[in-house]
Amino acid sequence: MSNRVTSIVLKDNQLGNKIKATVKEEREVYVEGKRIPCRIFTASSALHPDFEIIVPNLRNSLRFEGRKEVELREVTLVPSAKRNNIGTVSRSLELQIFAKQLLTLN
Repeated sequence: MSNRVTSIVLKDNQLGNKIKATVKEEREVYVEGKRIPCRIFTASSALHPDFEIIVPNLRNSLRFEGRKEVELREVTLVPSAKRNNIGTVSRSLELQIFAKQLLTLN
């Protein structure tokens, strides 16, 4: 068993005050070993220019058109390392955020 970080709980303003998001897709994601339908958003803020928000259970977020300002509830960060080039050891960390609920502000 490896000692790696699986998730980090974030405080309210660690992502930034204004988060703007667009709906990317709906798909099933494994959460605690179970397949759950999720809505996935592409988002940005003043502190972080590009990240992904995953909201489990479709009823916890609304599907909307365009780019809107959103508010997140119970946010956790899930580190996701991806290999840049096969055959080398270069990797990049992708910022994936799990939120219990996503609300639109405007």
